[in-house]
Amino acid sequence: MKTILVVDDAPMIRELLKSVLEAEGYAVIEAADGEEAIHICQDTRIDLSIIDIFLPKKGGLQVMGELIKADNSHKFIAISGGEAFNPEAIVELAKVYDVVETFTKPIDTRKLLHAVNTTLAD
Repeated sequence: MKTILVVDDAPMIRELLKSVLEAEGYAVIEAADGEEAIHICQDTRIDLSIIDIFLPKKGGLQVMGELIKADNSHKFIAISGGEAFNPEAIVELAKVYDVVETFTKPIDTRKLLHAVNTTLAD
């Protein structure tokens, strides 16, 4: 079973993604902030991380950078939305880390599942 880390400070987003991904047969671990995400990845093999760009304690871009340094094969989907900034422009910044896909909130879960399934089919 593939394991996905969902990192978002909004409990409703984490719950929605967890429900959708578990229904598809994935194991899901949740993190509410960037520091928690880093600690989880140090102790657990993660096949894919879905990370919000704006997080408390450590931002999503910083988390991606640290995880890539620890394991350059780490795969990411970046999400963003609800900030005062343009979410489309913000998720573009994540492409520096070779993210698999970017999504803005509200997230189209069908498209997200397609991206997840395609990425983890390898």
